[in-house]
Amino acid sequence: MAPILSETAASGRTGRMILIGAGCAAFMNILDGTIVTVSLPTMMHDLSVDTALGIAVLLAYTIMLAGTVLMFGRMADRWGMRRVMIAGFLLFVASSLVCGLAPSLPVLVLGRLIQGIGGGMLSATSLGAIGYYFSSASRGTGIGIISAASALGATLGSPLGGIISETLGWRWIFLVNIPVGLLALWIVTCRFPPDPEYSTEPRPKVPDLSGVLLSIATLTTFLIVLSRGSETGWFSPVILGGFLLAAILLCVFLIHESRCSDPLLDLDLFHDPRFCLANLANVCTSMMVGGFLFLMPFYLILVSGLSQAATGGILLLFSGVYILVSPVTGRLSDRIGNRVLTTGGMALAVLALAFAAATAGSSALVIPIAFLILMGIAYGTYLSPNNRQILHLAPDEKQGTASGIIRFFFYIGQPIGVVLVEAVIRPGIPPDMLAAAGRVDPGVFQAGLLVCCALAALSAGCSFFAGRNKKDQTSA
Repeated sequence: MAPILSETAASGRTGRMILIGAGCAAFMNILDGTIVTVSLPTMMHDLSVDTALGIAVLLAYTIMLAGTVLMFGRMADRWGMRRVMIAGFLLFVASSLVCGLAPSLPVLVLGRLIQGIGGGMLSATSLGAIGYYFSSASRGTGIGIISAASALGATLGSPLGGIISETLGWRWIFLVNIPVGLLALWIVTCRFPPDPEYSTEPRPKVPDLSGVLLSIATLTTFLIVLSRGSETGWFSPVILGGFLLAAILLCVFLIHESRCSDPLLDLDLFHDPRFCLANLANVCTSMMVGGFLFLMPFYLILVSGLSQAATGGILLLFSGVYILVSPVTGRLSDRIGNRVLTTGGMALAVLALAFAAATAGSSALVIPIAFLILMGIAYGTYLSPNNRQILHLAPDEKQGTASGIIRFFFYIGQPIGVVLVEAVIRPGIPPDMLAAAGRVDPGVFQAGLLVCCALAALSAGCSFFAGRNKKDQTSA
């Protein structure tokens, strides 16, 4: 059983150390998914490779992160949250050193693959630790803090990558992980409660390696097809064949999981319709956020006529507001439950997106600023209660598994949302985008915003019905 802390310990030094360690895991895991993007051109120039090969640096981390997070969630339930998190920090620090010293692209990609495995461990345990150590009465507060740490990593990734690359060189975007990772490793090793021992029962085994390989193959195919679709053409034989192959691999994976005696994806959890609906809401919201964050830079530059620097500054409003709101709503969910917050958050997103679509032709800068603030409030209101609900619906001994499922659906939702919105707005985007700044028809973006609005509405509906028939509304 998970070593649930008493309310006194949860609010004391031990609880704070768990939140710091898990927060570092969430921050580093998300940061390294975004910090590389800005540095990629310099990186590719120094290693003498083109962008087509350089994209492997991004995909290697994403694929291994998403492909292993389910397995490490299961392993955390069996081996102990602390053990898996320690292994994650060790791998992350070691792989960061490999990436920072990489003499060639193959070595860098290898380092990123290993870093993605470490990231999968940290991703599964950063959120899983809250369900593992804290009771349901105090999980919302912890989840809010972890969500804020993740948002901080996403917010700082691009600007921090640019600053470090310009001042110290691109290798330091990896090397800075080492002191932070070692500090977090010390906290987890010395300050976390010990995991259960297995002296009286068989030592737990690694779950379903065949499922891991199938999930990685599915994600690799899917993400490569997504990354090449715009360039090759979405209806070209190669892209359609790639989607068909990904669909076949997904079917094989699900059939394998349904027949496996020890599956990677615990399908028993999905027998509860509330669990299914809460996770469907998670996917829809992830798609919505990925889509509108992809769309907004184009809108601000091409319609509002802003510079790239000003656009980056305005976009920080979304993450900044979300970081402030998320811990508050996490604590609030411990008191009033999840349903009102998750449904209300997405209802606010629907209104904000509809407002943005209706006023897309306006040149007033106050409109996108107000929109991003509203979206930050909406997403911050929704996310922590949604994650809390999913963890609450899973047994205590499956908190790591539930955490892995949350992260898995989050990782696959965002790129799908980007593709949906890109397909809608691409016909109206001129080839020479910067030359057309300020003169693009705003109607191009209305359709993309309405797609995101529909996704938010679907998430709101799923969130509402996910909380039905729950006797204890303070825990659901």
